[in-house]
Amino acid sequence: MKIEKMDNSEIENLVLRVRQSDQKAFNTLFKVLWEPMYSYACSILMNDSLAQDIVQDIWVDFWQRRQDLEIKFLKSYLYRSIRYKCYNHLRDQKFNKIQLEVANSVSVASEVDQNDDVIELSTRINSVISALPKRCQVIFRLSRINNIDNKEIANKLDISQRSVENQISFALRQLRKELAVAKTLFSFL
Repeated sequence: MKIEKMDNSEIENLVLRVRQSDQKAFNTLFKVLWEPMYSYACSILMNDSLAQDIVQDIWVDFWQRRQDLEIKFLKSYLYRSIRYKCYNHLRDQKFNKIQLEVANSVSVASEVDQNDDVIELSTRINSVISALPKRCQVIFRLSRINNIDNKEIANKLDISQRSVENQISFALRQLRKELAVAKTLFSFL
């Protein structure tokens, strides 16, 4: 079942059932919302495993605090939680300019109806990376996704550190071009 096919009263009903410790209602919400939440977190962090961890933490917290939470709009609550956790992680980590641009370009309205937009942005980022030359993709992923420093990448691939820097710069320029278009689209929502 897709969230678009559930109206607010159905979601509210599931949330009420979750507050009464109904695990089946929790599982239904989880199944419906996991993928869009994960895509949203990935679009901010650009790190699959970290995005999974953050989304999982949010669901665990939601279950543990289910009886104390006063939630009017579940999707808004969950997406806001993702955004804050991602921003807190980025604040505490060494992060790059592209992650900041992505984080700034993705926002969620009070009633989240942007799941498709977030998935589209994540897909767009991944397609830009996939369209890069193979060598550039490898270097970019090692640098920005695996957080390996340029010198280590150069040694690993038996190329100069300057070549690594040039490839990363090229990849970032391509992503910035694409994100400028995406940012313009999101500013109208």
